Amino acid sequence: MQSFLKFAVVAGLVFVVTRPGYALDADQKAVLDAYKKPWDIYLSAMQNLENAIKAANNGEDVVKAADKFCDDANRFVDEYNDVRERFQGSDALKSMDNDADAKKNIQDFMTDLKKKIEAAKPTFDTLKSDLTKYASSPEIKRVQNRLSSTMNRIQLVEL
Repeated sequence: MQSFLKFAVVAGLVFVVTRPGYALDADQKAVLDAYKKPWDIYLSAMQNLENAIKAANNGEDVVKAADKFCDDANRFVDEYNDVRERFQGSDALKSMDNDADAKKNIQDFMTDLKKKIEAAKPTFDTLKSDLTKYASSPEIKRVQNRLSSTMNRIQLVEL
């Protein structure tokens, strides 16, 4: 789980969301908005996992929470890859390399995303503990394998 969190921080530091107050042209804003959408899915998945783990009363609840997280995290990867492929090498993305406003948006996003991912660490620690607590269940073993595969898939996201 720690390598997953490290990956999420590093991956998040690469891409951006818009912040009001920084002037970007329409193409740059479209790129920023497009990259924001998959990260919104991922951040929502972490929040949903936190809520579900807090409410979990048994192994079945933990399995449901982990499965839902995997569904959402895999959707994040799919959408992220779609956005990356759509904008890779685009003039709008290239123009952001030397644009002070775009760089400010990137820095703001990096700071915000890092805080949110670090804040989710206790959720993943609790999930790991719950998976150990209910380890005798065959469904727990299945979802552990699924979580591992999902996290490996996230780590393979090409930046």
